[in-house]
Amino acid sequence: MLKSMKSAMRILRWIRGKFLTKTFLKFAIVGGSGVIVNMLVFLILTNYTSIHHLIASAIATETAILNNFTWNHLWTFRRRGKMNILVRIAAFHASRVLGLIVTVAGLYVLSDLLGLPMNPSYIVAIGLGVIANFLTSDLFVWPES
Repeated sequence: MLKSMKSAMRILRWIRGKFLTKTFLKFAIVGGSGVIVNMLVFLILTNYTSIHHLIASAIATETAILNNFTWNHLWTFRRRGKMNILVRIAAFHASRVLGLIVTVAGLYVLSDLLGLPMNPSYIVAIGLGVIANFLTSDLFVWPES
């Protein structure tokens, strides 16, 4: 019992050390800017060009991913590691795919399997995806030296 309590406390300290930090706040701000970039590019492409909305969505999403990579690289994790930039961009893209999988899986579990309302489930699922994105960025894309 005492050993499991110590383990639980160690996990809670680790979580607090990762998520109640300036780094996570910066990551969240960058993510918010990505949402804005995504929407603006999507709206411009769908309202002022003849690009199909699904293609516009893909372009907008990739633009937001590159926006987020750039700001995370220059600001959030700027003092971390000397990984080759192309390797880092590839790792960042791979980590976003993992975040997508976590989000979709979370939505499926909450909404489809547990029968919870779809919209609140999606908000929670997005939060799970954000956690996955932050952890992969923190641990693999910009690991501490």
